[in-house]
Order: sequence, then structure tokens, then C-alpha cells
Amino acid sequence: MMVTSPSRSRNVMVVVDPTPQSAAALQYALSHALVEQDRLILFYIENPSSWKNALATFIRKSSNSSSSAPNSISEGAFGTDADFLDQMRRACEVAQPKINVKIEKTDMDGKDKASVILSKSKDLRIDLIIIGQKRSLSSAILG
Repeated sequence: MMVTSPSRSRNVMVVVDPTPQSAAALQYALSHALVEQDRLILFYIENPSSWKNALATFIRKSSNSSSSAPNSISEGAFGTDADFLDQMRRACEVAQPKINVKIEKTDMDGKDKASVILSKSKDLRIDLIIIGQKRSLSSAILG
């Protein structure tokens, strides 16, 4: 259920990437943090040493070890950055049609992620930042 906000609209940033933790952060924002007329910014930090490089290495190793395996995975079966960002945007527009959704992408430019996020949040005048968290079983149990 979306609550109507009598005050000014807010800028809410969700830091996204193609992980379950990011999807959970977005779901939290949609169900608990956003109100009508807010602006949602899906913020993706492109990183040259990202998951795609690890995935490409895995695909090369597995295709070398089993030459009879189909090669469709290495031909982009996982999609591109734009694919997951567009899917996230569409999900937001379906879940909260009155929310303005914008995608922002940037490179790390040699900085750490925290600095990039804080710098972009200042530039965009962000009121709330939501970031997914990878939790181990022990931290989930112990808090």
C-alpha cells in the first residue's frame, strides 16, 4: 500500500546491481520507503572488475572442459547491464505507477564504491539511500 505524502517529494536512491541483495533492497524501497510523488533513482556503478569478468572467466573454463556443452551462455544468455536495469525500472513502474523512476549509471573512476555513492547522492540531492546487504547465516541469526 502506498502512502500519500503531504510534504515535498523526496529523492530516493537504490544502489543496484544484478544480485539478489540488490533486488531485496529495491523491494524494500517499493514496499516501505517510497510514497506518492517521490522520485526513485536506480543507481548502478559500473566496475571493470565486476561480476561479468568473473562470469566470462567461468564460461571460458567450463567451455574448455566440456566441448560438447552448448555455447549459448557465452553468447549473452545472462543479458546486459541495460537489461537488468530496464527490468528493474519496469518492475518499479508496475509496483508504484505514480513514482518517477530514473536510471543513473557511473564508473568507479578509481574510487571506492562508498565515495562514488556519497558523491552522486550529493550531486542528485538524495534524501534517502538504500543499499542491499549480503548477510551470512551467522549474522542473520545473531543480528
